[in-house]
Amino acid sequence: MAEPREIAAVLDEFVDAGRLKGYVCGVRQDGCSWLAAGGARSMGGPAMPEDAVFPLSSNTKPIAAILAMRLVEHGVIALDDPVDTQLPELARPRVLAEPDGPLDRTVPAERSVTVRDLLTMTAGVGWPVRNPDLGEAMAARGVAPGPYAPAVPPGEYLRRLAELPFAGQPGGGWWYHTCSDILGVLLARATGVSVGELVAEHVTGPLGLADTGFTADPDRLIVTYGLRPDGRVAPVDTASRFTGRPVFDSLACGLAGTVRDYLAVLDALVDGGPLLGAESVWLMTSDHLTELQQASAEGFLEPGCGYGFQVEVRPDGTVGWAGGLGTIGYVDRRAGRSAAVFTSQAFDVPGTAEALETVWSLLG
Repeated sequence: MAEPREIAAVLDEFVDAGRLKGYVCGVRQDGCSWLAAGGARSMGGPAMPEDAVFPLSSNTKPIAAILAMRLVEHGVIALDDPVDTQLPELARPRVLAEPDGPLDRTVPAERSVTVRDLLTMTAGVGWPVRNPDLGEAMAARGVAPGPYAPAVPPGEYLRRLAELPFAGQPGGGWWYHTCSDILGVLLARATGVSVGELVAEHVTGPLGLADTGFTADPDRLIVTYGLRPDGRVAPVDTASRFTGRPVFDSLACGLAGTVRDYLAVLDALVDGGPLLGAESVWLMTSDHLTELQQASAEGFLEPGCGYGFQVEVRPDGTVGWAGGLGTIGYVDRRAGRSAAVFTSQAFDVPGTAEALETVWSLLG
């Protein structure tokens, strides 16, 4: 791995070239953390602090899996439990007869969805890559996958989702995102406790993470930039989504936090730390996809990569995930090293992907 100062220097080059507005980068190994920050918290604003709070978007998903495995270890749920009891809305789903077929041509689901299906995103519901009509129908009902939490309460979210057919049979492929939000509803119903309280009790509390949650101090939250339809880069309204309690605590994309906090979360994927036993970590970080499921994940997973419980599993044993608003966090389990790079611009902004890919090559 390159020296920390070399990594910061590369990111600073992107900032100086106007291709990156701001970042915080961190590496943790053997109980020691190194952090660096560069650029500004907002365009023309103060310098980016190391303790800046970022919207995690899909970097929330690994936290969802850690929470679920905590509840598995406590005997609250089991991986092969059908979700029917806790989620009767999804007990008898209809499934598209053809992946790209009309929405009114459906067949019954061949089996129930399980908790394991939700963790591996193989439940049959999610980003309908092969069916734009289903994607439009999900968007019209406010249940489409995206970088922000649903704007309706959990019960209403499931009701609307159940109005639509599944994209495929449970276990028959891989569909991104939606399973994480369904998982959150299931965990809340199984425990009688809100997702926000569960995350605090089982993840952020035991790790002592004061800066990660479903709300954030607006004075510390960075300004995120995205690409508008007209090609201009402009601020994205993330602040309003974290200044008050959300109506839906999304385990797909709803958390905000700091790089320092996220490094502590990633450490749990090395050996479990204070959160999980070795078997749970092994299950989380092992590839569970069949060849068919892996093929249907093309475009989301890198070639040759598999998927564990809400994390990508790379051939070299590295596991982790990225967030669409410009964040990435992975663990090299063999080296016992975790690393995260959070930027203030979404992946669709030119420069973001290149900066993160360049830094990741240095971290390897």
